[in-house]
Amino acid sequence: MFNQHQTLARLRTWSRSNTAGLLLLTAIIWVICISVGDGFLSIFNIFSISQLTAQFVVIGLAQMVVLATGRMNLAVGSVGVCVGMLTAWLMGPAGWSPAVAIIAGLLAGVIASALMAVVELATGLSSFIVTIAMGAILSGAMLLLSQGKSVNALPAFMVSFGAKGMGTPYLSLHIIVALILAAILWFVFKHTTFGWRMLSVGANEKATHLSGVRTGWVLVGAFALSGLLAGVAALLEVSRVAAALPSMGNTWMMTSFIVPVLGGTALNGGRVSVWGTMLAALFIETITTGLISLGVTSYWLTAVQAFVMLLAVIADQVRRQRQERTEAQAAATTEVTPHA
Repeated sequence: MFNQHQTLARLRTWSRSNTAGLLLLTAIIWVICISVGDGFLSIFNIFSISQLTAQFVVIGLAQMVVLATGRMNLAVGSVGVCVGMLTAWLMGPAGWSPAVAIIAGLLAGVIASALMAVVELATGLSSFIVTIAMGAILSGAMLLLSQGKSVNALPAFMVSFGAKGMGTPYLSLHIIVALILAAILWFVFKHTTFGWRMLSVGANEKATHLSGVRTGWVLVGAFALSGLLAGVAALLEVSRVAAALPSMGNTWMMTSFIVPVLGGTALNGGRVSVWGTMLAALFIETITTGLISLGVTSYWLTAVQAFVMLLAVIADQVRRQRQERTEAQAAATTEVTPHA
């Protein structure tokens, strides 16, 4: 009997969560697009949705790990384009082994992002200022070195990885990459000391530092992890379009915030939702593809994304206020009143 009540309580809690709301909204949009849209269920369209959803998931995770610490990374796209262009050049015109080129490219993304945390700690500037400045430096350096030219000479396996399905023509292999990374991050935040420390820094950095945690190293690790994920997202895009484009990453900034925040990650740190991030990525891509299938012009897409971003921020604020009220009520009920 107790287990039954506990199960019902969990179901009620889940039904009020972000995940349930996103799942319902996504299902509604799918029904509308299937009923009214043109070619929404075609193999090409579903395959494209799976590709872009996987990429959005990884972009969202790259921002999520930094948001967990109460920071933000506005250079996710800049790191991504540098990793993508560097890796493509190394495995293409430079003639490096693809495996070595990928490792070198991802390592460059890790170092560049970790350096942002080092600069923040050394200068005391906010992550907003540091990452936007470093992002501009990285983007400018990449444009100077590449002279604005794309890299199209890619190994066959890189191109085929972007074109192949995972046992069905409807789902891209990119989905496997996103699922593996999401599972790893879920484990990190749930079952590792590093994950707990990232959340602790985001919840109360001063208290975490006083408890003996080297918060500076936690921040460096979080930014390094963000750079690694941004690099993976870039490689997914390179394999999807079969080229490394200098414009890659230009539209990532808004996506990187919408996806985790809409999925339940707190903007002020201390709380993340890996699976919510995945569902939010599917929701965002469904809206984009759905509008296109309904014949809506591309000029509206940015406006819709901005509107969703606003809703995500409002939802985060509502969640924060609800949590504060709950904590205040809990404190009031546990307070011991002294006897007269």
